[in-house]
Amino acid sequence: MSDEDKDPVQRPSSSPLGKHTRLNAGRIALILVGTVGVVAFILYATFVVYGLVAGR
Repeated sequence: MSDEDKDPVQRPSSSPLGKHTRLNAGRIALILVGTVGVVAFILYATFVVYGLVAGR
């Protein structure tokens, strides 16, 4: 299968702009995953602390 037969969406970009776009997309994904993780941890910690205080 030659490069012309491949789907252009699946073909990795070799241009600097394409690499920069992929890098930004990766950073945004990491930031979103990290943010969701931090929010979930804060929510979990809040429930644990509330359970300890209310359980007295």
